Amino acid sequence: MKFSPVTIGLGVTMTIGYGTLYYSFSVLAPEIASEFGWSRSFVFGVFSFGLLAGAIAAPVLGRLVDRVGARLVLCFGSVAAAFALSLFAVMHNAWHFVAITLAAEFIALAVQYDAGFAALAQSHGREARAHITLVTLIAGFASTIYWPLLQWLLTWMTWREIYLVLAAMNLLIALPIHLGLPKARIDTLATPAAAERTDEASLPKDRTRQMVLMAIAFAAGGFVISAIGATLLVLMRDLGYATGIATLAGSLIGPSQVAARLIEYIRRNLFSPPLTAVIAAAVMALGIALLAGSLLIPATGFALAFALFYGAGQGLTSIVRGVLPLHYFGAAGYGRTMGTLSAVRIVVSALAPVSVIWINDWAGPGAALACLALVSLLAVLATTVLTAGARPAATG
Repeated sequence: MKFSPVTIGLGVTMTIGYGTLYYSFSVLAPEIASEFGWSRSFVFGVFSFGLLAGAIAAPVLGRLVDRVGARLVLCFGSVAAAFALSLFAVMHNAWHFVAITLAAEFIALAVQYDAGFAALAQSHGREARAHITLVTLIAGFASTIYWPLLQWLLTWMTWREIYLVLAAMNLLIALPIHLGLPKARIDTLATPAAAERTDEASLPKDRTRQMVLMAIAFAAGGFVISAIGATLLVLMRDLGYATGIATLAGSLIGPSQVAARLIEYIRRNLFSPPLTAVIAAAVMALGIALLAGSLLIPATGFALAFALFYGAGQGLTSIVRGVLPLHYFGAAGYGRTMGTLSAVRIVVSALAPVSVIWINDWAGPGAALACLALVSLLAVLATTVLTAGARPAATG
């Protein structure tokens, strides 16, 4: 299957969206804290509240995507992201920092996967799966690109100047690509009257059940991913691993994630979206179980096996977030569906790091891993129940 340059371009803009508004924070926030004399807990606490602002934005942006099309939302997002990032360069106090961070994270979903997947669904309908996979494959390198890039930029410019560079990336690279996206197909957009009926007779009788199960599965997966991303090195240290082994395991997650997405892209017709969802949840749970084996002995094999399986599950999970709602509910109203599911996932994900760290400090790494294992099993259970009894929406 041949892909238009538009799909490749969208992968580039998603990389910019995550790199400038998400991964940049872990590099630049300590520099900001150092200059103003703020504690790191303060700046990262503000970031966590910013992620919660994204939960408020998700349903709003989802409805907007359905009304005006994802293309316009992405274009607006690029301009707004550039403006917010440029404001970081001129802020002078804590109140400025709080307000700008909340605004930036509120805007972020307009230039990240939710809006990007909606653009593909509106352009390609049920054929969007391969396009979604390719976009996640490209954007999976966001941290690989931006973390070293930002560290390098810090060697010859200030963090304020770097924020201007990040703003320019959204305005001069992402915006022109978004302007070149095709307009949404008419049959994928929701008219005001149709939007008002989406909770009533226009929906399948079992849609509420499907949405609840999908929300549970996505939220549970998001909890695990958020917790592991923020606390892995702490957990592995408390399990008895040396810093070098913990770092090695963490570094293997990225390549494993990309490898899983590449396999999904090459063999995308081998498994249906529901089966892919079950595999993603199960493989992630297996990775957590392997890490729990370290409670017996902190063997290097457990750490490396965890990274490979967990990374693969995490990589597939991002694809599942885009293709599973499309499979069951279709392209019409896709933005609203994604917005609702994302709101739940974002709230749970934002609470994950502090919850797992608190459990680890209070009851030890065994209890923290037990929490992660139970949540990952919940994702497997919800996904299995969903896919066992649900049928996809009729193609329209």
